[in-house]
Amino acid sequence: MPKSTWLPREWADKGAWLEAVHHAARRLRRDVAHATPVQIRHAIEAASLLNPGPWGAEFTLHHGESWRGAVVTWKGRWDGTVLWIHGGAFAFGSPRVYRAAAVHLARATGCRVVLVAYRLAPECTFPAAHDDVDRALSHWLSKGEPLVVVGDSAGGNLAASAVQTALKQGQDASLLRGLALLSPWGDLRKSARSMVANRAAHSPFDRQDTLDYSQAYLAGHPADDPRVSPALDTPVEGWPRVYLEWAEDEFLAPDIATWRAKLAASGTQVQVRTEPSAVHGWQLVPDLLPEARRSIASLGCWVRERLGLNAAEAPVGHADAS
Repeated sequence: MPKSTWLPREWADKGAWLEAVHHAARRLRRDVAHATPVQIRHAIEAASLLNPGPWGAEFTLHHGESWRGAVVTWKGRWDGTVLWIHGGAFAFGSPRVYRAAAVHLARATGCRVVLVAYRLAPECTFPAAHDDVDRALSHWLSKGEPLVVVGDSAGGNLAASAVQTALKQGQDASLLRGLALLSPWGDLRKSARSMVANRAAHSPFDRQDTLDYSQAYLAGHPADDPRVSPALDTPVEGWPRVYLEWAEDEFLAPDIATWRAKLAASGTQVQVRTEPSAVHGWQLVPDLLPEARRSIASLGCWVRERLGLNAAEAPVGHADAS
């Protein structure tokens, strides 16, 4: 079928079309709607209600002193524990927003997926989110059961920082079998490679967004503190194996590639998975995107391997790897 001639020539290319859409969305959000972080948060929460994930899961909220969040299981089964720290630029996200992705991961692994909630900016600034995640990790490590920690985007920052903090404090992290970082935001400095490159063509956010949200959370705290920029820190003894995933064309790709090299140089065993092209946060919608289904399937296999679960006993009907 011949290409449509009524569209602008550059829109005949998928990449150019996506670039135009993302540019328009950023302009609309910032310059026209002047949407605040709280307004965006409410919109994301409302949209998430339309996608609770596959039927057959249990989603149980938890509000305790040591941790807050939710536990997701698939048909009452759990062979192990995954602690997922959600992303959202320290300003968005919640267990409800991550419910669908967690259901898919629970189905793929046969594990319970613990979604950790933490205080959000701009209402709560550093160290609120880091402290909340540190407490949650300490709680689950104290239960004496093997676990894998997952963190995406800003959640990758919080997850890596919590692991490093636990080890520096001398906590017994022998039961921490793996750390999965999905498109992690590990460097909050203005001088970070991703900030300088500003590869925003296929990104829903750009340098200005990244700067605004990091400053809103840091509230004057130095961005070169390794606790808030864990990619700058060298893993201490005892770091678990790392699963690192990102899209080669996403905004944070330069920083993630640098972090990968640093981890490898430290002796940390790193398993890498990339997508050639994907929108940041694609892992959250496996019901809609084939790249998200690939991510969940790959991560699910890695989680089961790290927890010593027999791959042959993986749950029937796990995430499609297509």
